[in-house]
Amino acid sequence: MKLNDKFLTQDIDDTQVMVATGDTEFNGIVRSNRTAAEIVSFFEEDTTREAVIEKMVAKYGEEARADITADVDKVIETLRKVGALDE
Repeated sequence: MKLNDKFLTQDIDDTQVMVATGDTEFNGIVRSNRTAAEIVSFFEEDTTREAVIEKMVAKYGEEARADITADVDKVIETLRKVGALDE
């Protein structure tokens, strides 16, 4: 999975905004908090759901795995919904 090159992200303070720049059906803005932005950043390179979860667990600890998994799944769902994820 990788972030579609028709979408750009920009970090502004504690918020990340993502906009479509190319020919897409989505014509809005996606705003992400710091955690979601960190997850989105992993998709700037080709990766897998499992790899993102493992990177987040390595940073935040095994005890956070359940919350991390839920957060990663929610971000992936949002990226799919707006067409920002190439799979």
